[in-house]
Amino acid sequence: MPRYSDNWAVSKALFDYTAGGSCACCSFPTLFDPNGLKGLISSVSDLETDAANAEYNAAVSEESPWPPDMRDSIWADRVKVRYKMKKEMADYRAFWDEVGNSDGNGDSDGNGDGEGVENLKQFCMTELGAVGLRKIFQMARSEVTDMLSNRYSACSAYGTVMCAVVEQVANFKMTKYEVDSRGLEEIELEKVLQYNRFGGFVIEGIVSDVSCSNDIDVKNEEEKLEINQDVLDVFLASMKSLIGPKLLERGPSTSKSGKNDNDEDEGGADDADAEEMIVKKGSKKKKGPSFRSDRRIVRLIILRHWADQIIRKYRETR
Repeated sequence: MPRYSDNWAVSKALFDYTAGGSCACCSFPTLFDPNGLKGLISSVSDLETDAANAEYNAAVSEESPWPPDMRDSIWADRVKVRYKMKKEMADYRAFWDEVGNSDGNGDSDGNGDGEGVENLKQFCMTELGAVGLRKIFQMARSEVTDMLSNRYSACSAYGTVMCAVVEQVANFKMTKYEVDSRGLEEIELEKVLQYNRFGGFVIEGIVSDVSCSNDIDVKNEEEKLEINQDVLDVFLASMKSLIGPKLLERGPSTSKSGKNDNDEDEGGADDADAEEMIVKKGSKKKKGPSFRSDRRIVRLIILRHWADQIIRKYRETR
C-alpha cells in the first residue's frame, strides 16, 4: 500500500493500539449518546448526511478494520474533541472584538473586517517582527497529540489514530490526495502549511532570509529577515475564521434533496464523500475509512496553537 495513505494510517493505528493497549476511560464511549455509534456519528454535525450514513455502514460492516471497542472510542473522542473546540470559539471572538476596538474605531461584533485584522497585522509586523514570527510559526508533531491529550482529553484509541494522521499531514504530498479543506481561508492555509525536520510544521515563506538571496552583510538578525505580507494575510484570515460561526466548513450537499438535517448546527467535521467509503455491489475493490476530517482537525489544532501564542503576546504588551 502507498505510504501515508488512509490504508497505511489504519494499519499503523491498529499496530500501535494493539502494542500500547487501551485506557480505562475508553470502556464507556456510548455514554456520549444514547443511540450508540450511530448517534455519535450523527453528532459530528458538519459530516454530510450521505457521508455520515456511509461512515456508519462502513463501521458496522464485516470489512471494518476496527475492533468494536476501539471503533466506538474513536467516534466518541471525535465528538468530544469537536465539542470542546466549539466552546473555545467564544474566546477567539472576544479577542477579535478586543483587537478591533483597540483604537476605539473597530467593529464590536467580530464579524466585519473593521480594524481588527489590520491592527493585528501591524502588531505582528512591528512588535513581533520577523524573528518573533519565525519562532512562533513552528510546531513539532508531538505537540499536536499532546494538545489532543492534555487540552481536549482524547483517549488512547483516538490518540493512536491521530498519531498516524499527524504523520499523514506532515507527508501529505506523498499521499497524492486532493486538498482536504473546505472554505477559502482553510484552503489557503493548507496550501502554505508545510513540514520540515528542523522546525516541524511551519508556514512556508512567511519569513525569508534576505541576507542569503541578496548577499546583504548585516549583523542584526532582524535585518536579515523579511516578512511576506501576503502569506501573513493568509494566516490572519485563517485566524479570524476561528470565531466561527462554524468550527469547520461543510462541503456541498450530496443528498438528492439538497438538504441536510444538521444545516443549522455549528460545524464539527467534514469527511470524504459517501462514494469514497462504499464498496459497490459486485466490486472487488475494498474501501476503508477516510481520515479527511481528522486531518482537518490536525490543521485546526496547529492553527489554534499559533493563534494562542500571538494572542498571549498581544495581551502581554497591552
